[in-house]
Amino acid sequence: MVAAVAALFAASCSGSQTASDAALNIYELIAQGNYEAAVEEFQLDTPDTKSAEETKAMLTSLFQEKLGPQLESKGGLASYEAVKEELSEDGKSAKVTVKLTYGNGETEESDVDMVLTENGWKASIKK
Repeated sequence: MVAAVAALFAASCSGSQTASDAALNIYELIAQGNYEAAVEEFQLDTPDTKSAEETKAMLTSLFQEKLGPQLESKGGLASYEAVKEELSEDGKSAKVTVKLTYGNGETEESDVDMVLTENGWKASIKK
């Protein structure tokens, strides 16, 4: 469940070299509890600025209220590594598989859909 929630919100830092780099950046932000910065790394398909800001606020709240406690119950996010990257033919999207290791020793894999924007790779949130 934690990986599924995190995967929905996985994203990148602007200017990252690869989709994998960008996906790992979001997990770094999540591990640090910096959910607001993590949310800034999403590709939000919203009709206007107000909708985008409302969506960002909702996602940040979701991270704080749901994801944070779930991660805490597993001892936090100890490590994460990209184990696979599948780039689309046109090079504008990718699926990155990330192996997550929690503080309690549990591991799981999470797929993160990424899109290439003019600001670099971002996690894709599909409605």
